[in-house]
This record gives sequence, structure tokens and C-alpha cells, in this order.
Amino acid sequence: MVKQKTHVMVVILASLIMLGAVYVIGHDEYTSLKNAQKGDTVVFTGLCVYSKGDFSILTNGYETVMIYRNLTEGRVYAIKGKLTDKERRALYPLEIENGSAEELLISNLSGVYWMDYNCYILIPQKVKLNRCLNIQKGVEVNAEGVFYGNTFYVLSFEVGNFLTEPKDGFPYRVEGIVINNGTPTVIWNGKEKIRVYLPYKFHLDLGDKVEILGIVRLYSTLTLYVNSPDDIKLIGKAKRKPLGEENVGDIAYGSCQVVKSGRSLGLNCTGLKLYSFSARIGDIIKFEALRRESSLVCLNCLVELPREKLENSICSPERAGIIKIEGNVSWVKIYKNGFGLANITNGDCWILVKLKKSLNLEFKENQTVTAFGVYTTYRGKPALEVYSREDVCLENSCLGS
Repeated sequence: MVKQKTHVMVVILASLIMLGAVYVIGHDEYTSLKNAQKGDTVVFTGLCVYSKGDFSILTNGYETVMIYRNLTEGRVYAIKGKLTDKERRALYPLEIENGSAEELLISNLSGVYWMDYNCYILIPQKVKLNRCLNIQKGVEVNAEGVFYGNTFYVLSFEVGNFLTEPKDGFPYRVEGIVINNGTPTVIWNGKEKIRVYLPYKFHLDLGDKVEILGIVRLYSTLTLYVNSPDDIKLIGKAKRKPLGEENVGDIAYGSCQVVKSGRSLGLNCTGLKLYSFSARIGDIIKFEALRRESSLVCLNCLVELPREKLENSICSPERAGIIKIEGNVSWVKIYKNGFGLANITNGDCWILVKLKKSLNLEFKENQTVTAFGVYTTYRGKPALEVYSREDVCLENSCLGS
């Protein structure tokens, strides 16, 4: 009887020992990574931020471990493993499962999405992302993820819109007409000028209607720096309107006479100077020109009527604009101060030509003269004011030629 009881007790004790062993095996004691020593079992949940061969790096946002196993970058894992190197925080994995991002130290990053050589969120400083997002460059974005080094690893994100007002250091999208295609290019958006620095060797034509995305610099004039030709879209051309009905950024067209000539042309039909075209005083030109704030720049201009084909106005000089007179010199008078007068006759008609000293003109009696200038008077008598030597021809030889 005693032997039987002893046998039962031995069986019970053996069973308890086996159950205890199973419990211990199934429930290892886990140590925090911070306090773990070599050989301790550690449980770690982290995002894989690097993997090559049989080596991966995981981070939870504040701690980093190395795992001797090939994992997928961008995925969250729960790792149970043995600490093999405390200094390098290297784990030999015993179990690997999918982890939950809720166990990570999540950071929130709000800014504007940008692509250059890499993909970034601008805050406005560039924060490099681990991957490019399938969203439009330049839109607002609110992302959640973890930092590892200088890189932000995106776990999730929400997309916003383009900025409605320019902010220094942030991307901004503008639409307007190219009114100056030098460096910088100048865009008129209907309200103000915007300076745009385009990518190297990229060119826009005057009058192009464009949509441009660039980084803002809030100088005295709003300035954009564009880093890619892909950020420039040609969406049309400036509106074409008759001269006098145009606004800044429109293309004005008309036919006018040149009344002043130099670096720009003065026209008899507008107070605006015309640039980028050469013609002589008296020429009638036909033009299409882009309207700037206080000038016109030629896009398509031609001389419609050369001044030589103007009618001889010596008999009826009282006209606006530039007139042509043609005749012979009947007499010349030079005063002590260098100013002179020449009387030009043609049949019964005559007119005085004022000879300013600065013109350095020398007329002789009976010479044939063709001159271009504006009608005026001298002591009540009809006269012609000549602006330049180039506007006088003697014996069919023009002095400025």
C-alpha cells in the first residue's frame, strides 16, 4: 500500500516537472533592448529601413537593431531574437511576424511634397523621404512615419491642394504670360510681375501663356526658381487685341507712323515706346507687339510704307506726324550762334528748314533736298523741324546712309 502511494506521488511530481518545463519553454523571460545582455531574449517591433543579403536594420523611431535575416524594406516586423552583440544591437531572430505600426514612435510631418534628385517634404527645409509618393509635386501633404538618420520613412499620408498664397521657401504654382524672356524670365499673372529663373538652357517665347511650378523667394518682386522642365507647361498664347484696347500681357496690333527713332520707336498712335524693331522716322509700320507695363515689344513687325513713298507735303505741310518735303534750296542763312535757315521751294510752294547747329548740315543754293520732320513755324512762317542728319537727303544722297 505504501509502495503504491509512493509510486503515485512520483508520477504526480514528474508530471508537474514536465508541465513546468513546457511552461518555461513556452514563456521565455524577455528583456528590454536597453537592459539586455548578450544572450538575452529580446522582443522588438520596428520598421525595416534597410535590407541587403542576410542583413537588415529595423527602427521603432528611437531604437535601432540589426537582424541577421533578409526582410522587406518599408514593412513593420515583430521580432523575437537573441542579442548577439550588445554594442551593435544585433539580434539573431527566433521568430519573425508582421508587426503593428501602433507600437512605433510615430512622427507627424506637414509640408509640401517636392521632387528634385530625391523626394522630399518641405517644411520649408528639405526632409528626405524613403520613397516617392504617388501624388502631384507641389501639393500639401500630411505624413506619418518614423525618422531614421536624415530620412523620414512614410507609413501613411493625406494629400492637400496647391498653396493659394506664396510662402518663402515653399513651392508655388503660377499662371501667366511671358512678357520678358531674358534672365530672369518675367511672367505677368494679370496683377503683378513674377520673376522666374528657368532650368539651364530652357527658353520660353514672348507671349507664351504658361503654368509654372517653382520654389518661392519673397524678394521685392515675387521670384520663382524652377528645377525641372517638367514643371513648366505651355497652355496657350496671349490674347490679340487692337492697339488701345489691350492690357498688360495682351498682343496689340496696329499700323502707325514712326515719329521718333533710337533704342526704341516712338509712334504717332500711342504714347508707348516700341522695342525690338528698327525703322526710320516717317516710316509707316504694321506690327503685332506684346504689351508690357509701360511699353510694347515687337513680335511681328514690318515697314508697310517706307518714308520715301510719302507724298510731298511742301504745299500743305500743316499735318500731324512726320511729313516729307522735297524741293530746291533757294537761299541759306546762318546766324552767329550757329543756327541757320534754308528756304526750300517747289514750284509756287516753299517752306523753311531749321538748321540746328548740332545737325552739322551744309546746304547750298539750287541743291535738291528731301527732308523728313515735323511741321512747325518760325516767326509765323511755315517751317520744318528736322531731328537728325539721317532725315535729310541732298541730291538723292541721304546723309545718314
